[in-house]
Amino acid sequence: MKEIFVQDLNPLEGSEITDLFAISEKSVRKSRNGKFFIRLMCVDRTGQVTGFIWDNVPKLRDTFSVGDIVKLKGLVTTFENNMQLSISNIRKAEENEYQISDFAPTTTKDTDKLLERLFGFIDSIKNEYLSKLLHLIFDDKELLEKFSKSPAAKNWHHNVVGGLLHHSVTVTSICDAVSTLYDGIDRDLLITCAILHDIGKIKEYTLAPFIDFTDEGRLIGHVVIGNKMVVDKCEEINNFPQKLLMKIQHLLLSHHGEREHGAAVPPKTKEALILHYADNLDAQVTGAADLIEKAADEKSSWTDYHFLTNREYYTE
Repeated sequence: MKEIFVQDLNPLEGSEITDLFAISEKSVRKSRNGKFFIRLMCVDRTGQVTGFIWDNVPKLRDTFSVGDIVKLKGLVTTFENNMQLSISNIRKAEENEYQISDFAPTTTKDTDKLLERLFGFIDSIKNEYLSKLLHLIFDDKELLEKFSKSPAAKNWHHNVVGGLLHHSVTVTSICDAVSTLYDGIDRDLLITCAILHDIGKIKEYTLAPFIDFTDEGRLIGHVVIGNKMVVDKCEEINNFPQKLLMKIQHLLLSHHGEREHGAAVPPKTKEALILHYADNLDAQVTGAADLIEKAADEKSSWTDYHFLTNREYYTE
């Protein structure tokens, strides 16, 4: 089983290690002197480190592929202040040699309790068509299993196994609370779309063996994927109201807020506005909290600068 993680490499500079890593990138390159070498990206749940194979390239090149978990032997080195592995031997690992949780981090939340809250929200829906829609989707055990294990992102927020379930339940909880503060809110519509707003992520991401985009995720994206999944399910329900379907689609397609952030349209109803801000609130607070926790572990008063949000965060 895995013993040394990326976060453990710094004190090991100059030492030779033998351990397990997932391979997220692989390319064969030619050096200035005309000699071929292999550049790898070696990944585990704590981060990634670049690896290089300088010798025996023809022999080792075809023994593993991107997406494999490998067992490698290499020297821990530093180049321009970045940790690297100079790999002398590598092979594809056997399934009984590793645990997938070493490569894709898993939520610390209680999944059973999150599922209980999810179905509590589903059972609270009074609109017969929305209730049928939610049960049609989540009574599917295979889909529910994927929904429970999927991440909500590759980076920034809820980028863990089970992150989608946690994020969806939190966003739904926020929407439920806010729905009581304003008049004329269609709670059933809002709660339904809060539960479903990111369902396309079960097809956008893969966990084999680390969180990454699927081809469908890269080419289409979860907003469009999720909208189609929900529309297809609505078509299975007899006489599903077209105006209600239009409202559902609007909330799903607008939940990213602005077109430059991935929304097909901006929010144009009260329910759509609430869903967008609830979604963004949970994403931003969770992402910042993860950065703050990491910086606190390193006994720093500030996080590293985060380029997505254009700021650092204070930890004290």
